[in-house]
Amino acid sequence: MPLHVHFYRITFTDHYEQFCSLLDQDIHITSGEELPSKSTFDVLVHPTPNRQWLEASPNLQAIVIPWAGIPEKTREIMRNYPEISVHNLHHNSFNTAELGFALLLAAAKQIIPLDQALRQNNWEPRYTPTETIHLRGRTALILGYGQIGQALSGYCRGFGMRVMAVKNHPEPFTAEQDAELFTSDKLKDLLPKADVLFIALPLTEKTENMISRDEIALLPQGSILVNIGRGPIVNQFALYDALTSGHLRGAASDVWYNYPGSKEARGNTAPADVPFGSLDNFVLSPHRGGMVQAVEQQRMQALAELINAASRGAPIPNKVDLEAGY
Repeated sequence: MPLHVHFYRITFTDHYEQFCSLLDQDIHITSGEELPSKSTFDVLVHPTPNRQWLEASPNLQAIVIPWAGIPEKTREIMRNYPEISVHNLHHNSFNTAELGFALLLAAAKQIIPLDQALRQNNWEPRYTPTETIHLRGRTALILGYGQIGQALSGYCRGFGMRVMAVKNHPEPFTAEQDAELFTSDKLKDLLPKADVLFIALPLTEKTENMISRDEIALLPQGSILVNIGRGPIVNQFALYDALTSGHLRGAASDVWYNYPGSKEARGNTAPADVPFGSLDNFVLSPHRGGMVQAVEQQRMQALAELINAASRGAPIPNKVDLEAGY
């Protein structure tokens, strides 16, 4: 029987014909936000399916969330359907890692305040003692060693940095990697050794507020923190205090604590409850780490690989552990 895949919404409409050309010939694709009157799909591509969608087709065997991570309400409802596996996509992992490393460079080299000064024709920063640092020979600690963390590791090593990484299950990797892997219970032993701390974790009950005052205090004086995971993993008040006191040399984030609740709010929503935007040693990015011009083509290719695996009876990639939350 041909595999039937239903898309709640197809975002890469400009590349749809190319997408179909990547699929095995016997795969049947349908799409639509209205539930079909007679549903026979085997795989449903939907970020937040409700019970009606999950029970509409007797053939349903897998849900695909078309991005990284899993919405909390999807995680909760899928616990009631253990016979249906849940999968997500990691198509933008290198995009996010590149942005994370760019944020590190911006913080280490003070690119933003120097740029802002020179835009005002002000050369004075060139003639004052510098706060910028070199990265070669320094140690980066990466929390979360999935595809984003592994990509970050490669960029850090390319700059001559030592890399340590924390992963819940540091099993051997088939890909070549030179990071020193540790379990999460070693975190407090590792923080004092880290010149740079990267957060590349999903937000779960265990990771929320994982980096608070005690953990930040363990970082060496003058270290840098970069968050490309989720905002609430780092306590915003502790981070602000560490930046204003000078304990942290700098920090940068692409992920936040407050987001606009409407289109009208996009022009005036503070990303946090503390004024990070007033700090010269903090680099702000509006959660665009995975967004590049080719992102929809990347998504399309990742979905095609996943769907082809399902059609061939192979293990479907990127299965989500609902208990762990990723």
